[in-house]
Amino acid sequence: MNTNFIIMGLPASGKTTFLAALWHLVEADEKECRLKLDGCDGDYTYLNLIAEAWLTFKPVPRTSQIGDEDVIIPLKDNVTGVSGQAFFPDLAGETFDRQVEDRVCKPEFIEALTNKRGILFFINADVKEDALTITELNARIPPEKTQTSEASAEEAELVVSPREWAPQDLPAQVKIVQLLSDMIRPPFVPLKRRIAIMISAWDLVRDMQMAPADWLAKHMPLVAQFLRANKSFFESQIYGVSAQGVSLKDHTAVNDVAQRSPSQRIQIVGPLSEGHDLTEPLVWLMSENA
Repeated sequence: MNTNFIIMGLPASGKTTFLAALWHLVEADEKECRLKLDGCDGDYTYLNLIAEAWLTFKPVPRTSQIGDEDVIIPLKDNVTGVSGQAFFPDLAGETFDRQVEDRVCKPEFIEALTNKRGILFFINADVKEDALTITELNARIPPEKTQTSEASAEEAELVVSPREWAPQDLPAQVKIVQLLSDMIRPPFVPLKRRIAIMISAWDLVRDMQMAPADWLAKHMPLVAQFLRANKSFFESQIYGVSAQGVSLKDHTAVNDVAQRSPSQRIQIVGPLSEGHDLTEPLVWLMSENA
């Protein structure tokens, strides 16, 4: 059994906020949760920094703002006694953007993914751009240059030269499928893996009254189809998670949530239940069948 797992996701997908809330949950022992911190070795300065921002309703600083950080949290299951490690490689999602756009990847990440079969993959629920039609998207692409035709000034018409497409223009779900498909071909070692899909900012879509798996099928059908078509490589569970619990721009909501204990801010919706224990998907990744 391999109980170690790795955290992945594009930029601004909720990884750092999740890490801040997770660190508070397992370190503060404020609320009963399935996993606890298994030892205190290591430098946890960065974890304390982001947890403090999370506790005080400040924007959690992304790794790209303070430099690269590889974070490892040792965890232990209170029920089974099984120990494992959560590995956050270079939390700045730009690393994964580069893998898709430039087709380059750090050797350290390839090695880490080989040694850690479980994956916690973050997807931001705020994916309005992915729902645009080609016509709508083209209308929003800024032109590279504008020139005037040879017609007279009264009949002059603007001729717009469209900007050339670039890999950065790929929709999020296309990038996600590329990252997942990379794992089942060299230089990665193709293995049967457990993957917990974490749909972050779940509070933004909660009113849709949809299960996380249904939301993924409707709003990111390419990702859902890929997971269904590749069950020989990925065993998946879909979760909706709001680690922040509230929009920091909504001051009334922040004042209301501030009256509760910090751990009560956390919302997680799993396949069978919902609650405040952010470690639920991690427990699944660490379970005996992984």
